[in-house]
Formats: sequence, C-alpha cells, structure tokens
Amino acid sequence: MTHQNQAAAPVLFNKDPERLVTRKRVITKRAVMWLGQTCNQRCWFCYFIDAISNPHSPEHAFMTLEKAKAICHVLRTFYDNTSIDIQGGEPTIFPGILDLVHYCREIGLYPTLITNGIALAKPGVLEKYKEAGIRDFLVSLHGLREIHDEVVCKKGAYEKIAAAIDGMREVGIPFRYNCTMSKPVIPILPEIAQHAIDHGARVVNFIHFNPFRDQTGKVTPQGVERYRVIKPQLTEAVDLLESHGIEANVRYLPLCMVEERHRKNVYNWQQLSYDTHEWDLESWLWTMMGPQMTREGHISPPFRLGPWARAFACGDYRKSRQRYEQNSVVEKGKYYLQRRIARLTQALVGKETLLRREAKIRVKTDLQYVHGAPCQKCAARDICDGFHKDYVTLFGFEEASPIQAATPITDPLHYIQHQEKIVEPEDRHWAL
Repeated sequence: MTHQNQAAAPVLFNKDPERLVTRKRVITKRAVMWLGQTCNQRCWFCYFIDAISNPHSPEHAFMTLEKAKAICHVLRTFYDNTSIDIQGGEPTIFPGILDLVHYCREIGLYPTLITNGIALAKPGVLEKYKEAGIRDFLVSLHGLREIHDEVVCKKGAYEKIAAAIDGMREVGIPFRYNCTMSKPVIPILPEIAQHAIDHGARVVNFIHFNPFRDQTGKVTPQGVERYRVIKPQLTEAVDLLESHGIEANVRYLPLCMVEERHRKNVYNWQQLSYDTHEWDLESWLWTMMGPQMTREGHISPPFRLGPWARAFACGDYRKSRQRYEQNSVVEKGKYYLQRRIARLTQALVGKETLLRREAKIRVKTDLQYVHGAPCQKCAARDICDGFHKDYVTLFGFEEASPIQAATPITDPLHYIQHQEKIVEPEDRHWAL
C-alpha cells in the first residue's frame, strides 16, 4: 500500500522550537501492559470494572515485579516496541512501580503511566518518578471539579488529580489527557480543552464510551449521550486545542459524526496503528492474553500476526501451550514452525495489511460494531467502524449521515494523514 503522506516533512511548533509535529504516518512502536486490576477508584465506565470490584477475579491482583519485567523484555526484544503505556488498574499503587519504570527506561522501552493521579499528589513522589526515568503521564481527567468526582465515583478525586497535574508542571514531567466522554462530561468539553491549554498538556484524547469486556451490554441513556449532542461541544473543544497547537484525538466515533475538518482527528480501529500515541495491535494481541494479565502462571511464548495468531490469543493454543511448558519437543517444534510461517507471511503480505485485517476482526468479532442501512451508502464505510451494537440498541442509526465522495474511500490514512501530530524526541529516528 502506498500512502501520499510518506513524503510529508516534519514541521516545528511556532511557539516551541524544541517540539516537532509531522503529517507523516508510520506504524506505532508503542506497547501496552496491564499490571493487574487493582485500583483506588471505581469509574463506572472502566473496561475492567468487574475485575477491579471482585478481589477473587484472576485479573484483580497485581503481578510480581519479575513477571512485569519479563513482559516488558518480550515487548522490547521480540516486538521491537520502543515505548510502553503501563496500566493497572492504577499503576502508581503497584509495589515496585519505580523499579519497573527504571527497568523500562534501561532497556529502551520509554515508559508512560496511565494514571488517575491520586497517589501522585503526595509531596516528593513525582521527583522519584523523574529520577527513575518516566517519559510522561497519561492523566485520566474525566471532567472538572465535582463532575470528575461524580464520574470516577470518588469524592475528592479532582482535588488530587489537580494537585498531581500542578506537580508535573513544577517537576517538569510532560503529560497528556484522556477524557472519556460520558454524559455528565459533554457540556464541559470546551472547558476541559481550555484546562489543557492553561496547564500545558501536550495531547488530549477524547474517548467515546467503547463497550467491551466488562462493559458490553451496559450502555444506558443515563451514562451515554447521543452523538448529535456530543458534536457541537466536541467541535468547539477540538478547534480550541488546535488553535493552541495541542494535538487532539477522537477515539471510536463514526466518521460522519464529526465536522469534516475534524475527520483527520478521528481514530477508529483501522487508524489506531498509525497513531504513535496508541498501541501496536500485534504486541497488544499478545499482552491481552490471560497469562500476561494475571498474577499466576508464566508468560506465553510471543507470536506474530499471521496464520494462527488469533488461535494463539483466543485460547486454541492454550492447551498446546501447557504441553509446550512441559518441554514437549513436538509442541515446541510446532510453535517455532508456526512462528516462522507468520514471519514469512508478514514479509510477503506486509505488516500493514495484517494490522488492518486484525483491526477489522476486532471491530466485528470482538467489539461488535455494525454498519446500518445508511452506512451502506457512505463512501467511507470501508475505513469506519460504524456504530456499536449497544449504542444502536438504544438510539438506532437515525443519526448516521453518509459521507459523499466521487469514489469509495478505502485508505485508512485518507483523513488522518492531514493531522499534525507531536513527535517525541526519542521517536524521531523512526517516526520521521
């Protein structure tokens, strides 16, 4: 696949000569891992709320530091990831988190923590993270003041996260925002954008409620707002951020639900692989496997996208993995043969093609997004996820507004290649 944007030159921010942005799009090298679903908040929209609330869930307890390091080693050496988003639950309460941050930095896996900020409000904590080698924080700011507390179900949470953000500015640790667009938050999206401007956030991700795992089937009119109500507030917020040189990304919205000028900011599943602030779908498939998300057991052998990748991740390989771990020569031989075939497939077909195939499988099979009758008339149908079935159950397809074009839009970079994205200094050798 040839993309028009590949020759696009990086440009400097006018206000900061040290910060580069680019319109070039390459496959991300960022990984993700979950340390265990132990958390000091109970956000109602959390993908892992059942595991967080149930101490007996196999995913609830934090894994050992040694297992976390082993996962990071595979991500760096096998998958060639160069950065990582570390999640919990809440990673800042993970015992040994500073040691893990230091280890990641040591092996060239630049670490980000996705955090609610509560534990970072304590005096002296952020200085320790900076010394350990933290790259930045992705702060879960899901509202302002009492709205944030309401959404995350914890009184006083906003006071703590605000203190943590102020501390990051003082210590000199970069930060970005994640904002889930639940119903109470929609009216203040422009205010959240202004907060990002005033406090120096580098990136803001507006995330629509994306029901999977523990959230499947839990969409309610009380928690999830209609797209048509979101649109004017989101439009104002994105315009405001971009006017101040702040990268704005919108996750999991149908392309027709934003203004045409903002389609470059929308990242559905086929676009995620080209966002350097998102996760590599290949290693992500491996880290989503049970052994990489639980305290007990050894980590699984890594694998490549290609033949059998889905079987490995979805459970068909688990029986043979048990035999593999018992030193079965036959099973080890079978695994290494399959891995070589996958590597050959990537060489022949191309990783971009396999990543796009994986994205489409996740959307249709794992996450259950659907295209309705209006979507069939949309020129961008092939690169858009459509509407989640839970959303359709509540609101139907009446808001869908098919995009008109002379020919079908089939390149997932069609819109996003026009967005200017920040490039961190450590990524310039591969992102530019």
